[in-house]
Amino acid sequence: MQLFYEGTDITREVDVVKCVHRDVSGGRCDSIEIELENAAAWYRWQPQRDDVLEVQMDGYSTGILFLNSVLPTAGKYRIIATSLPSAARRRVYAAYEGMCIADIVAACAAECGMDSALFGIDKDITYTYLMRHKEGAPAFLSRILQCEGAVLKALNGRLTAISIEYAQAMEAAQTIRISADQAGTHYLRRDDVKLAGITIKTPYANGGAEDVEASYGQHEVFTDYPAMDAAQAARWARGLLLCRNRTAEELTVGMEYNPGLTAMTRIDVDSPTDADGQWLIDEVEHDFFRKKSKAKLLRCVSTIG
Repeated sequence: MQLFYEGTDITREVDVVKCVHRDVSGGRCDSIEIELENAAAWYRWQPQRDDVLEVQMDGYSTGILFLNSVLPTAGKYRIIATSLPSAARRRVYAAYEGMCIADIVAACAAECGMDSALFGIDKDITYTYLMRHKEGAPAFLSRILQCEGAVLKALNGRLTAISIEYAQAMEAAQTIRISADQAGTHYLRRDDVKLAGITIKTPYANGGAEDVEASYGQHEVFTDYPAMDAAQAARWARGLLLCRNRTAEELTVGMEYNPGLTAMTRIDVDSPTDADGQWLIDEVEHDFFRKKSKAKLLRCVSTIG
């Protein structure tokens, strides 16, 4: 394991006794928790809020993370760093008029001192008018991207918008084999979470989407989304329904350290149980010290139209 601080490898200068990285997607940011025994060695580097850290191990990188806090605990020092800098927590009111989604993401990223990127999303989608209600830039983007069936991920200094359908269509990064009695796995299915459909109604538009495998569920009507035409209303209904129904099935898998597991990566599960099939990683925890990994996956959904 290598610990980089402001671009300098300080692994040999500090005594790391714990290092856990949490790689997540959708409305949250990545974080790392590091515990050190020799606080004096750490303080030689004069740490400041938003200083840049990075941990690498066996080809895996956390990407750049921003120092959030240094806390004394039980005779050690606990360091918390996140994939978002402190500027991302600034909450403001703002309006976006006649702007395409790529420009909105770029403007919000620049506000945080970050770059931006879009994957699987039409960069030319244009909004007549959007209102930001005293939200931080990432929180605002997460809300809008959910309507588009996408998630926001802060990754290596970039605010990155990723289409869920795009990620689901990627080739599986690896296949995980799970037996019926395998320790460290937990499968949860909640069909009652699924909606049969969503309709968005506004004074200007009406559009909807349905999940053909959830006809038993409720059909909800939303009137508080500012869709300006039927195409936008239907697209948003589809995006919101996808984000909702994909949470109905989740699988948690614990294993030895696996650097190939990252959030929003497609995984195939080979199993004689109901967990068999295609999944998308929602979050993963890598314990670099204990050399363990634990991932939470959400079932790929392709039944919404």
